Amino acid sequence: MARVRVVLVRPETSANVGACARVVRNTGAAGLDLVAPGDFRTVECWRTAWGAHEVLEQARVFDRLSEALEGVSLAVALSGRRPADVPVADVRDAAAAIVALARDARAALVFGPEATGLTNDELALCGRAASIPSDPAQPSYNLSHAVAIAAYEVRRAARSGPARSRPLATHDQKERLLGLLEEGLLAVEALPRTNTASYFAEWRALVQRIDLTPKELKLLEHLARKLKRMAC
Repeated sequence: MARVRVVLVRPETSANVGACARVVRNTGAAGLDLVAPGDFRTVECWRTAWGAHEVLEQARVFDRLSEALEGVSLAVALSGRRPADVPVADVRDAAAAIVALARDARAALVFGPEATGLTNDELALCGRAASIPSDPAQPSYNLSHAVAIAAYEVRRAARSGPARSRPLATHDQKERLLGLLEEGLLAVEALPRTNTASYFAEWRALVQRIDLTPKELKLLEHLARKLKRMAC
């Protein structure tokens, strides 16, 4: 848990931010990241963060989700939706994937706003999604409850002590690859010059959801550069 951070994207209720800070403390997670949280420093927030005020004081605040995911090898978006481009795993399977990362790799559990959840673009940015089983009559969990369940599952999986896997490329390394790939595909006219971002979204979702070692990343970067040079 010391390498897993909880990321809240545009949280709407300061009390939930405080409650999530308490979960971070309960489970031993690395810390709390807040993306565009608004004014969360309220009395209610501090009250619900009982015993975890230092987590709030040390919380990192970002303007964009991509900034919060820098250096992260595996970002799991918790969502009740089933986006077409992002496979959704059970939360327990996602926890096992986090625990199987190399010892120096960092992971993130990402949660969206209480009312709407993460957008499709944010889900694609994470690359992995997970859902928490619930009763169809009331499928939506409170934000802090969802954070507690997901963080508990990671802690539970960590107690099994699985063999560590090979090192993986981080989120921002993949984003740099995507930048090179977009330039290469445009150069060989495999992407249209108009509405490029929309057509490239599936490439982004693909690259972010697959596990790439640093060596594999360099191979794809080499390919992307070759594509661009071929068009010159």
